[in-house]
Amino acid sequence: MRVSVRSAMNQAYATRDSKRARRLIENLARRLESAHPSAPGSLREGLEETLTVMRLDLPESLERVLSSTNLIENLFSRVRNTARRVKRWQGGMMILRWTAAGVLEAERHFRKVAGCRALSKLVAGLRTHDATIDRARQVENGKRAA
Repeated sequence: MRVSVRSAMNQAYATRDSKRARRLIENLARRLESAHPSAPGSLREGLEETLTVMRLDLPESLERVLSSTNLIENLFSRVRNTARRVKRWQGGMMILRWTAAGVLEAERHFRKVAGCRALSKLVAGLRTHDATIDRARQVENGKRAA
């Protein structure tokens, strides 16, 4: 089922409509339920988070950058390469210093993020999204108190 699952996932994440993407992923989860009982749970587990970028209505270039793990993987790789120089770790502070050194080394190689001009739109969208979540929590807490 690898080919059909990959195709369905690619189709879902290639769409720019979060509601359609959710529908496609939910359909895939239902299709997988009988043959692979744990797969639907994995698909649904981070669904809200993965669709958040789509909901923010960002330019395609910025959405593509934020939908990838390349940025964080690049940073981790640079930190790992810097930390390889250490032969004997001597406590937590040393780990923090070498991690910071790795991050500073990585920073020297960072390039401008594609779609960086839309970062203000990203910040505004995230604030709106957070406010929506906060309101939903308040309603939920009000129902529990009642």
